[in-house]
Amino acid sequence: MSWVAAAAVAAAASAAITGYSSYQNNKGMQEQAEADAKATAAQGRVEAARIRKEKEKAQSTARASLAENGLDVNEGTSIVINDEIERAGNYDANMTEITGYNSSQRLKAEASQYKSNASTALAAGAANTIAAGAKGWK
Repeated sequence: MSWVAAAAVAAAASAAITGYSSYQNNKGMQEQAEADAKATAAQGRVEAARIRKEKEKAQSTARASLAENGLDVNEGTSIVINDEIERAGNYDANMTEITGYNSSQRLKAEASQYKSNASTALAAGAANTIAAGAKGWK
């Protein structure tokens, strides 16, 4: 094999390795972004559940305090207090879930971009390998 042919093989191998390495890197980043998206959405749901439990504890504490002071917990100010705790707790829980979902969607978009980059890297690596091989054989 001549030096020119050996150089062509080396250039083709280098192009193939570079393309495949870029493909693997982007594929790994895609998988990580997808895993992060799932974890972020789940974390939002878990945190929302925690907020709802805290809301129930706050309502229970408020009812107990009102009853301890001799107030009827089924009318008047007691109902207003309970409803306000309910409203605020549900708002916080819902916003937490929405925030987790929105963050997961951003990560899914990143994963999609990494997938596209991986495909492009594979195609570019193949094209560069063919070009390097063809150039060496002229």
